[in-house]
Amino acid sequence: MTAVPTFSPLSYTNILPRKSEHRIALIRWLVLVCSVLSFQTLQAAPLKVSLALSEEREVYRAFESALRDSLDAHQEIQILPSGNVAQAELIVAIGAQAANDFRGSSIPVLNVMVSRAGLEKIGRDSNSGSSGIYMDQPMARRFSLLRAALPQTKSVGVLISNESPQLAAAKQLSSASGYRLHIQTVATPDHLASSLSALLADSDVLLVLPDAEIYRSDTIRNILLESYRQQVPMIGLSQNYVRAGALCAVYSTPLQIAEQTARVVAQFAKTGKLPDYQYPHEFEVSVNTQVARSLGLTIKSAEQLRIEIGGNP
Repeated sequence: MTAVPTFSPLSYTNILPRKSEHRIALIRWLVLVCSVLSFQTLQAAPLKVSLALSEEREVYRAFESALRDSLDAHQEIQILPSGNVAQAELIVAIGAQAANDFRGSSIPVLNVMVSRAGLEKIGRDSNSGSSGIYMDQPMARRFSLLRAALPQTKSVGVLISNESPQLAAAKQLSSASGYRLHIQTVATPDHLASSLSALLADSDVLLVLPDAEIYRSDTIRNILLESYRQQVPMIGLSQNYVRAGALCAVYSTPLQIAEQTARVVAQFAKTGKLPDYQYPHEFEVSVNTQVARSLGLTIKSAEQLRIEIGGNP
């Protein structure tokens, strides 16, 4: 009886004609090349971005100009003419009004130049495709400024109109830093003066929390005058606060936030995903040396404080 030869799968491969092997290899290579070229063609289309500015304010215009300059360096990004929102693949909403206008948009939205409190008031989570860069600073960074600028501080006063995540963070950081945190709730605008006076009597420093119900254009001057009268330094929210009479503040410039925004947009162009809401990475410090002298305080320079604070949130 004649034995029937057996072959392994490898044996079949070995008896294939050489020309067939070369043909199969060539076909596979061509398929791979076509796939790569098709992917590159799809990727070559620039991301269409709409810059939505619904509030005419100088700071927003400065931000928009800086952002356009930063995005011009990215060939994979196309800034659409104003008003072409329907064609956009990503909307950059500049300012609180713009953030509110595009709340719930089906197009992904990146909210910028709005405080965390402002975005939470609008409802930042109402659109699952949204994200943003807060205009204000992380509380940890503000407490770092407090420790560096006023190392003798023992008690910190804050005025609030209601509970907020910023207040919760201030409570936690005060406890961790060994500060006594005095909280004064202002029930109505009529109680602002009496509430402030009582708070300052028990505080070494007044730490301003973002609260549009308390710190308004028609109240900030009186708050500064009363804190100055009681010799209690104020740590403000921005350079404008320092110019008006606050002792110091940590803040981010429109240019710094614009550059961070451009990086987020460039990341979205590559991945199609927005990162979580985030605070500004870069920042500056401002000091009012005249106020420091008037209060009998010795304070480091703005540059020294910025270096000492250092790091990202």
